[in-house]
Amino acid sequence: MKSIFVDCTLGISGDMLASALLDLGVPLSIFLNNLDNLKLEKNYRINFKNGNSEGIKGIICTKKEIQFKEFTRSFNDIKTLILDSNLNNYVKEKSIKVFEILAESEAIVHGKKISDIHFHELGSTGSIIDIVNVCSAIDFLKPEKIYFSNPPSGKGVVSTSHGLLPVPVPTVLEIAKLNKIKLMLVEDNYMGEITTPTGIALMANFSDENCQPDNINIKKIGIGLGSKNIGRPNFLRVLLIDENDKEIVNNYKPIYEEIISQEAWIDDSTPEDIAILIERLRSAGAIDVISYSVDMKKNRKGICIKTIVHPKNQVLLREVWFNYSSTIGLREKKTNRWVLPRILVTHKTTLGEVSFKQAIRPNGQILTKIEHKDLTRISLNTGMSIEEIRRKLINELSESYELDDFLH
Repeated sequence: MKSIFVDCTLGISGDMLASALLDLGVPLSIFLNNLDNLKLEKNYRINFKNGNSEGIKGIICTKKEIQFKEFTRSFNDIKTLILDSNLNNYVKEKSIKVFEILAESEAIVHGKKISDIHFHELGSTGSIIDIVNVCSAIDFLKPEKIYFSNPPSGKGVVSTSHGLLPVPVPTVLEIAKLNKIKLMLVEDNYMGEITTPTGIALMANFSDENCQPDNINIKKIGIGLGSKNIGRPNFLRVLLIDENDKEIVNNYKPIYEEIISQEAWIDDSTPEDIAILIERLRSAGAIDVISYSVDMKKNRKGICIKTIVHPKNQVLLREVWFNYSSTIGLREKKTNRWVLPRILVTHKTTLGEVSFKQAIRPNGQILTKIEHKDLTRISLNTGMSIEEIRRKLINELSESYELDDFLH
């Protein structure tokens, strides 16, 4: 599973992240094409070049406007600019979302409606290009997950269109608060901004988890340099990682997965309520749900409900627990499992369309299981027993199809 870990321990900005992704292997043509797609090529130039920061080599981004001065843009101005561009739909959607995050925070800071927000520095052509470049780079790489380390808060003051502001600036603080991003206090002699609004807004938009992955099997490293000389190394690094280093080498071995276990004990709901909750949990992406009776405090009988879920669905499942059950607490922990390689296949048979699951043991033996809902449906329609249907379908499928095609 290809994932990305953005190590922004020393700071993060839009141009640093774009430069690091370029160094990671994103083609330069993608960034240059963004100027054409945004229809900015006649008044803006962007350049990426090799450089170093206190001896650390990487890529630095420089931009040059060659026709006119910047002007303020409203959120709607920027949204229209992006929607009218020739960018693909993914890049448009993600870029607009980043500006929504910025606009929401600016609105809170200034006590205005989002529609009344006008960006100054954040509405500059340079900021738009940085955000679009990062979104298009992520679109090119298509990682399964994106991790970010906690960014540093910085200290001191910075000059803005509103005058001097303390670091971190109010917009950065609001984005961190709204998106539960922890700002890190570090020993640093530099007085100034090292986590920018654009940088943290990109974090809020793309972060699957604000932590370091449990296992890092590094495939490639990209380094993006900051443009400021701050008396220490000023860079951001992006790691392309493979989280499946414990996984199978070929399809004959079980697959190692990290999953999440969630559990709650409930003693104040009816069996009907519990049945609906279990169905909601399954519909929201639970891999499996079980329940059993437990003795709770004051000798009350209760129900223990357990789910296992892929990490990408754990937040959604958490919302189901708290919105649709009576529990006021939820136990949650990471756990691991080994599963046999499997696929779900659908075929037309003499009894209608049928889905079946195929898996393979380490010794090469193929396991085939008809989906029970299809067995039930056929039994109700034909009057045949489920065992009779199962034998007939297995014989028919083994004669008509290669049951181990998925291995190749």
